[in-house]
Amino acid sequence: MCESVDLPYLHRLLVEQMKVKRRPVAISYCHDGAPSGYEPVRLVACGIVRAAEAGRRVYVDATNHDCWVGQYHLGLLPQASAFIRNGEYLTMAQGFFTEQGARRNKEQSYSLPAGSITALAAAPLDDVPPGMHVDLLICVTDALHAMQIAGAASVREGTFPHGELGASACSSIFAAPWHTRNSVFAIGDGGGRAFNRLAPGELFVAIPQHHFRYIVELVENFRFDPERMRQIIMPSHAPAEA
Repeated sequence: MCESVDLPYLHRLLVEQMKVKRRPVAISYCHDGAPSGYEPVRLVACGIVRAAEAGRRVYVDATNHDCWVGQYHLGLLPQASAFIRNGEYLTMAQGFFTEQGARRNKEQSYSLPAGSITALAAAPLDDVPPGMHVDLLICVTDALHAMQIAGAASVREGTFPHGELGASACSSIFAAPWHTRNSVFAIGDGGGRAFNRLAPGELFVAIPQHHFRYIVELVENFRFDPERMRQIIMPSHAPAEA
């Protein structure tokens, strides 16, 4: 359970104050079986983001899913074949991947430790069941809002966000925040973008629970005086001496 930040309040700040256009999503790593109050879905792992944006509480696990690659990156496929582990599948239906490129793609991608979770759940940020823990906030948004949301920790405690380009979306938005313990912005792969219907200018932002408060602090303390900033850093705008 997220005790430090009120999730409906965080939702309101993102939607009403920051004006994000797509519904923020709460992601939970489940360690003790299927989560109560969530429905199983046969979707690709990253597709639970889109489902939660639409107002559903959903989860995928080892038996309810529709993507072996997603299962691998979630640690739910401990006996993954070399076909998945080495990225061979990337060369089968895509002419632009070389064998070396596919292999190194997987070598450089994050995955949750095998068996570390039993399910991955998603719900609208403002409709998480009482008592349900939340590990991540995910937003699909434009570059400006991604800079602000993923960068909230950087302006409050000085931790720059982690950027992901090239890896599968499930690796970038679910596993990378776990490994880096950091906020993540990610372009996502072609499949992840298509399944979540990202516009050309949109990207994923994944924020770990311990960074939620920085978004609140950013919004509650936000002020910006462009003229004063120009006077401070630009000699051409410095006040004339008397």
